Amino acid sequence: MKRLFALFLIGVLVSGCSNTENHQEKVTELENEIAEVYAQLEEKEMEIETLSQPSMEEETGDFITIPKDQVPLLWRDVDAQLWDYLIDDSLAEENGWEKGITNWREWDGEYDQALGSANQTWESPGVLMNAWMLDVGLSNGLGMDVWEINTRIDLSDEAIAEGYIMNYGMRDDSVSGSDIKLTMIKENDFWYVEKAEVRYRCSRGVSEDEAVCN
Repeated sequence: MKRLFALFLIGVLVSGCSNTENHQEKVTELENEIAEVYAQLEEKEMEIETLSQPSMEEETGDFITIPKDQVPLLWRDVDAQLWDYLIDDSLAEENGWEKGITNWREWDGEYDQALGSANQTWESPGVLMNAWMLDVGLSNGLGMDVWEINTRIDLSDEAIAEGYIMNYGMRDDSVSGSDIKLTMIKENDFWYVEKAEVRYRCSRGVSEDEAVCN
């Protein structure tokens, strides 16, 4: 196709200058122009061929994919950790480990009693949860001991809300993350923390009583 195009272009251009005194000079000039166009066409064809080749990820299957029926639906699975669907567990599997999650248990830390009493201070569960996190210094280790902290609230009832504080990427070879759940109650239009619970995400499996990570 390129050669036909080149011959056609030469024919058209030569015919237009066949009666001129500088016929040979024009022909040489046109040949140089055609050679330049031909080189450009070659370059574009190489680019197209390169782009049409499958990428390394496509050849090796390194793209991260999630089956549609396993993707957590927003507002449906309130304590789902999205990173849990993307993390590479191949090393753990090679060592015979199976990741797991411990049972919920009472959080053993301390927090300001005002956060746990109906004192007409907190007008929304989100503000209350942020105040609780600030009071216990939960973000102190962010960027040092933990990679990421996410928060989410399930307002399943006008007077009851469950807040989830999800930590991921802990510098620990056994515990990969933890979740704290705050049960918050609304009384006289204001919110307070009724109880705090915690569970751990284990990268090497859960103990037999499902209380701690192996």
